[in-house]
Parts: sequence; structure tokens; C-alpha cells
Amino acid sequence: MKRTAIYYDNWCKNCSRFMNFTHKSDWLNLVSSKELRNEDHTKNVEGLDLVLAEKQLASVYKGKWEYGYNSLYRVFVRVPLFWLFVPAFWLLKITRLGQYLYIQLAVNRQIIPIHCSDNECEA
Repeated sequence: MKRTAIYYDNWCKNCSRFMNFTHKSDWLNLVSSKELRNEDHTKNVEGLDLVLAEKQLASVYKGKWEYGYNSLYRVFVRVPLFWLFVPAFWLLKITRLGQYLYIQLAVNRQIIPIHCSDNECEA
């Protein structure tokens, strides 16, 4: 099975925690994560809508980009520990209630825009 690349907002502590937990749970190694606010990960990425990706989780699988709840659903389908929740997530996907709830969480998330490395800080 081919890997799914997930682009997450590494300035969001909840997003970072979720991706760390996903990595620990991904025994089949089917999800690769990329930090959205790391230019090395986003430079020369064809088809990525950076503006939308800063607001919603982005994923690419077989060259097709998805955002928001669809990306989250893709993670749950790939990680064995999450398979128990897939039927509920599938129901939320087909009713489009999942995207609505995802947007509510994404709008209210906390972004910490200041990051320092090697004694240099950027805002």
C-alpha cells in the first residue's frame, strides 16, 4: 500500500501532538508527515494550496490533494490503532458532518507564531 503524505501546521500544538501520536501508532508506516511551516518540506511541492493548508490539514495520496476532514479520515484509515473508529469517521464523512466539525476545531485552534532556532527568532 502506498504512503500518504500529511502536511500539518507545526505551529499548532494540537496538530503537532496528533501527528506525534500518529507516528507512534503507525506500525505499518503508511503515513508520512511534513511540517507545513518548514520551507524545506513545502518548497517545490506541486499542487499544494498553502493558504488552505495553513487552515486545514493537507494530504496527498497518488497525486490527489485533500484538505480538512478528508485528510484526517485518510490518516484514520491508514493507522491500525485507529481502525476501530473508521466506521464512525466514515459516517461523518458521507454526511459531511465531519468537515463541519473539523472546521469548527480548526478555526478555534491556537497558533503560536514565534519560533526560534540557532538564536534567531522569526514571527
